[in-house]
Amino acid sequence: MKKINFLLSLCLTLLFISSCSKDDPSVEIETDKLIIAKATLSNDEEITLMGDHELTVGYQKVYIQLTKDGRLQTSSNITFSPIMDMGSMTHGAPSSALSYANQTNSYEGYVVFTMPSSDLGSWELKFNVNGEEISIPIRVKAAATGNLPVKSFTASNNKGYVIALVDPATPKIGVNELELMIFLKETMFSFPEQNGLTLDFDPQMTSMNHGSPNNVSPVASGNGRYKGKVNFTMRGDWRLFFDIKEGNTELANDVYLDVLF
Repeated sequence: MKKINFLLSLCLTLLFISSCSKDDPSVEIETDKLIIAKATLSNDEEITLMGDHELTVGYQKVYIQLTKDGRLQTSSNITFSPIMDMGSMTHGAPSSALSYANQTNSYEGYVVFTMPSSDLGSWELKFNVNGEEISIPIRVKAAATGNLPVKSFTASNNKGYVIALVDPATPKIGVNELELMIFLKETMFSFPEQNGLTLDFDPQMTSMNHGSPNNVSPVASGNGRYKGKVNFTMRGDWRLFFDIKEGNTELANDVYLDVLF
């Protein structure tokens, strides 16, 4: 009888362990992502903010993991927004919704940081996880010297826009994939993605007074993204000029981003 009870207890224990492993798997933090910050919620869930590199001005992908007792939480309702506190005022920045990706075991999204952290202001990411709000202070570095990966401008319709360089993230000599995002500055905290615009594109190395051949002007690909090609014929300081139209209306001329490599 004791032997039967022992075997029954052992089977129930193994079944419980198997069930827990299947429904609520243990997880290790992604080792190929940089851990930027962590915080703990009131229910002891840990939120981990990660990136491909340090947070810098411009377009940046972010990865968020939620864990509890070493186990991954994959069905949470989570949103976030970037906030810059400048003392006398606060403002946001373009950012996306978060969606869960099995490839990275994390909730993925993006932020377009429009300015660096400094004595003038500090950034935080405000999260809402299943109804609980928590803010994580972060530091955003300035873009590398000679680079201007994001720019705000006022168009001919008197509306504010933000244009940001997504690719090439690592420029090289020759033809590079070119990707941009454009946002409407609807309010200080609302930056909807802008679709259906037309872009004419002209890269120039202004210090050498020349351009390059075989470029392809970016065209809309959805979700505020525009894709084309840029040909860098040599290393140096390149200025990417864009003329932007909405239908037959010319919104802006010679809006530029800078790439130095």
